[in-house]
Amino acid sequence: MARSKQRGIFTHRGLIAAEAVLVLGILKDWIFGFFVHSTLPNYGKVLLVMAATVGLFGGLLVVVTKLMHKGMAGSHKVAQRMPIILPTVFIHAALLFVLFLLYARMLELVVF
Repeated sequence: MARSKQRGIFTHRGLIAAEAVLVLGILKDWIFGFFVHSTLPNYGKVLLVMAATVGLFGGLLVVVTKLMHKGMAGSHKVAQRMPIILPTVFIHAALLFVLFLLYARMLELVVF
């Protein structure tokens, strides 16, 4: 199977999508925390959280899809010029590690 037709989380496209969803999770918690602690009535809080969920996830789907199509072409050109593919793997690993630390801080958990 051709490399560009691979599917799954450990492909470049899959990693970009996973990273985008993780960033969205951080934004979601921050925004929802703001709504929950607001002075709105509870039904208003629920409606805002529902609207934000649709807006965030729907918007993410559109943005990530467009960015992946544009970014994939550029990143593949750069990756093809590199003698090895490890830099791409290290970039994803570093980004996932930073997201891991952000989640740990958000959850107020000590991981190290």
